[in-house]
Amino acid sequence: MAENEVQEEVGRQEASMDGMIAGEHEGGRPPKKQNKYKKKVCRFTADPELAKQIDYKNIELLERFITNRGKIIPRRITGTSAKYQRILAREIRKARSIGLLPFKVN
Repeated sequence: MAENEVQEEVGRQEASMDGMIAGEHEGGRPPKKQNKYKKKVCRFTADPELAKQIDYKNIELLERFITNRGKIIPRRITGTSAKYQRILAREIRKARSIGLLPFKVN
């Protein structure tokens, strides 16, 4: 019986030497949580040539950032950086005032 107890003790020591006993992690810290969502990247920061195309006359580009009701899509949805979101909003407002984009859809 003593031999079985010695083998169990050796087994516990090996398990603790492997670093993990149920629920423990290195350094006593829990592992970092992985994000559920993929981080959105600003298209204009990634491609400077695309950023140069932001203009009130470029309706195809501006329409990607407007809902079907005519609202500007927020940056938390599109992933656009604050700098380019301000530029986009300004150009959308210019296009609306000229009549190239609708203020709202009936």
